[in-house]
Amino acid sequence: MKHNTTPQQRILRRVMAVIMALLLLLTILFLRPAPATQYVPDGFLDYDRITLGNNGDSLAVDELEPDRYAVDVPSIDESKVASAREAEMVFHNGSFPICAERPGFRGTGYVTLNKRNTDSAMSLEMNVPATQHYDITICMASDRKVTNRLRINGSPVTDFTLNPYDHFVRVTFYGIFLAEGSAEITIDAVDGGLDIDYFEMTSESTVLDVDFSIAESPCDPDATASTREMYKFLRENWNKQIITGQYASDGSNRELALIYEMTGQLPLIRFSALGDTDTLEQVEAAMDWHLYTGGFVGLMWHWNAPGSDTVYAEETDFSLMTALRGADINSLVNLSLDEAQQMADSGEITQECLLLLRDIDNMASQLNKFANMDIPVLWRPLHEAGGGWYWWGADGATAYVQLWKLLYRRMTEYHALHNLIWLWNGQSASYIVPADTYDIASVDVYLSPDMQYGSRYEQFVSLARITKGKKMLALSECSSLPDIEMLLLDKTIWSFFGLWYGDYIMQSDGTFSDRYYSSSDLYNLYNSDRALSLNDFRLSMQ
Repeated sequence: MKHNTTPQQRILRRVMAVIMALLLLLTILFLRPAPATQYVPDGFLDYDRITLGNNGDSLAVDELEPDRYAVDVPSIDESKVASAREAEMVFHNGSFPICAERPGFRGTGYVTLNKRNTDSAMSLEMNVPATQHYDITICMASDRKVTNRLRINGSPVTDFTLNPYDHFVRVTFYGIFLAEGSAEITIDAVDGGLDIDYFEMTSESTVLDVDFSIAESPCDPDATASTREMYKFLRENWNKQIITGQYASDGSNRELALIYEMTGQLPLIRFSALGDTDTLEQVEAAMDWHLYTGGFVGLMWHWNAPGSDTVYAEETDFSLMTALRGADINSLVNLSLDEAQQMADSGEITQECLLLLRDIDNMASQLNKFANMDIPVLWRPLHEAGGGWYWWGADGATAYVQLWKLLYRRMTEYHALHNLIWLWNGQSASYIVPADTYDIASVDVYLSPDMQYGSRYEQFVSLARITKGKKMLALSECSSLPDIEMLLLDKTIWSFFGLWYGDYIMQSDGTFSDRYYSSSDLYNLYNSDRALSLNDFRLSMQ
């Protein structure tokens, strides 16, 4: 939603913001709730502008602090292991066809897994001599593009897609933790159509190889003191504890209320999407969250294609490449809109480029409200660009990087927004932006409900390699909760996670949704000593 205001209106709003800040401080000083063992943010549950849930009901404060969840991580026995099993030797009893027509197989043949075999799938036992991480490699081929599923000990690990090849290829699944004993490896024939030659299991060491060297300061050299403090906190806890985060669908905070009711804790980061819902409501709710609780604010931008009402490339004619054609980013950074209008009228820049600048300036006016209140923001624009489904990524990496540079520089230079910690969420090595224009690299990971979420090890290692170990890494959106034990086992402790709203946490009637994880999973994560809640943060600041 766009809000066009006059300078007088903007000044009046800033004055009102200052007055509101003073009123909020007075409220916190004089309307403190009664002390309790469990920390409750001052003013959060007893003031009518901050509500939890649709009805705005206050929540009872538990007399006792929630039980902490002790993370039990088995010791790792690093041993060199390399074992293999030929598929035709495992399945020689006739349960699957054994063939020899496709060239390049090893041994005496290979086994074919077709859709008609799905009742039994394909399972084999492999000896696990030591408790550690392993790489599982399956040598296979297919005449068509097929998707099938890998399960380990009955639990889904991943769906994988194999393109058609006239020869066998090795497909490796990295960093799978297995306990000493035996492991059942299963391929479910979702599509079938696989010729399988052999299985290999080797010890894996890349979980120990990533050497991180994180900058001591934000990428913005003029970042405010409070922004530097937030960055320092993130850096100090990086790879030690994961920070909890939750997306709020609107200003009611009902998702946060549910978490509080079920765990006795609140997330440290309240995330919200601007442009996707009522922007003004989300901005006010985010500011109130920080002012009342001291919690962190995370914002993303569902930027509708300029002149349209959609973010999706297939639903708009807007072309980023066309918009930036012939444009010099350096000359655009500090243009006033009047100057940009004149250049568009004369043909020096495109009309689409003018629309880009207007949208950036409108969003900057929203972010400026946080700057005026000295509220640092975890800022994630232009997300998931590498997928190509959003207009800002659909025209390729070059146009995307140009837009990122324009956005970063116009916000930090022209609008002097120095309260932002920048998240790059391009999700592709080809879409990487200059290292001096972002602070944290993040990835969005959504899985089907029956898949184990685990630690998302492969995405962690991939992102670490893309950023050369120079940036903190985060799960900026997720469909389920990361497994705290697996984060420690895999040495993949993300800076923070952001659980999306909807049925990823809540049913339509407002009750907990156990579609993606259990209530115990939610409780244990929020009360783990390796996860940082709002309460943990506030206590650490005392």
